[in-house]
Formats: sequence, C-alpha cells, structure tokens
Amino acid sequence: MEEEFYFVDFKNVGCDRDVHKALKDGLHFTNYYGANPDALWDRLTDMMNYNAVITLQNFDHLEELDAAGAQSIYRLFVDLKHYSDDFFYDKIKIYILRHGIPEEIL
Repeated sequence: MEEEFYFVDFKNVGCDRDVHKALKDGLHFTNYYGANPDALWDRLTDMMNYNAVITLQNFDHLEELDAAGAQSIYRLFVDLKHYSDDFFYDKIKIYILRHGIPEEIL
C-alpha cells in the first residue's frame, strides 16, 4: 500500500480557529470536521486504515502562540502513534518541524 503524505503548516495561525483550519486543510478533512480536540482525534483515528506520513510544519510558531494548545495537539499525535496498543505504529509516520528541524514522533 502506498504512503499518503500530509503537510500541516502552522506558520500563519493566530488563533484556535486558524489552528484547526490548518489541521483541516493539511490533513484533508471534510467540511464536517468539528474543529475541536475530540473531532481531531476522531478524524486522526479514521486515517489509520492506510499508510500515512504527516508533517507538522512551523510547530515552534504554534508553541509560541499557545504553548498549552500546542502541547495538547502534540499529545494527540503521540497517542495516535500508539493507538490500539501500537498495532498501527509502523503504518503512520509523524514529523514535527521546529525552526526547520524535523523530529519524528516515536
């Protein structure tokens, strides 16, 4: 199965609504995305049926804007890597870019 690539760019976010728009656009969510942490989790776990590479770009900007919100999003992606007792661990790769430096979520 081929990998699908997703890029979420937080460079131009200024508020929570912008953060969820960046997530929606970058992860190709439908218009039915609820733009909240629970909806994000639901959509992310829906992605587990195929191989995916997700890159969260300019995450440092999000951390400067809202450290607690950025940490919450980071935790969701860490939890996604270990979803269903690590059954999907190798199916999805997640990278966080801070100051242009990639870090893989393990």
